[in-house]
Amino acid sequence: MDLTNYSCRNCRIKSRAVSVLEHDQLAILEQGCSQTDFSKGELILKENAPAQFVTYIRQGFVKLYKKGISAKEYILSISGEGAFLGLQNLDEKRKTNYFSAVAITDTKVCYLDIHYFDQLLKMNGAFASEVISYIFHDEMNYFERLINNVQQQLPGRLATALLYFYRQVYKKNPFELNLTKAELASLIGTSRESVTRQLKSFHDDGIIELQKSQIVIRDENKLEEIKQKG
Repeated sequence: MDLTNYSCRNCRIKSRAVSVLEHDQLAILEQGCSQTDFSKGELILKENAPAQFVTYIRQGFVKLYKKGISAKEYILSISGEGAFLGLQNLDEKRKTNYFSAVAITDTKVCYLDIHYFDQLLKMNGAFASEVISYIFHDEMNYFERLINNVQQQLPGRLATALLYFYRQVYKKNPFELNLTKAELASLIGTSRESVTRQLKSFHDDGIIELQKSQIVIRDENKLEEIKQKG
């Protein structure tokens, strides 16, 4: 991990929310901003550690997870460039991080001090509106995946996950799946063996093509049909 100061005013990878800030407001954000580089596998946020930052992903991908019964890891989602992590930390009653985040590729993030971030929310209504919009869409996506995991059978859950990676996470086809089979199983609530069998079934049916860790979606309509049938 490499921690350095960073200029928010000169940043070329601003989020939609930060893009509405005035020059002097960017200077305020910059006072509490540090850019950090992580290698694949490094911990970015730790569950139950003191809540001090909102974290912005400038480059790379991370997995978010919580520990459940018997300390089993449950993956909540995958986040990439442009995502905010830890917006829950803006609640003054929350003293610790709600989840952990680990880099699944080499990743660049900005740690934004929650006190400066909160100050800007109160100063700039457009900034606050963009942050609220981000939270709304992030929660809606999470709720949809949660409902699908509960209601769908394995083929539907895996189809939902593959379309989620394609449309919301990597936003390209083909894409490099930066998760192990065990991690993918944790995301959709099944076993590694079941994920492996179902991926092979999709491959054999010509719906996807597996090239080591790369996935090519060959029949998006069929994958969508499986998702909708559940």
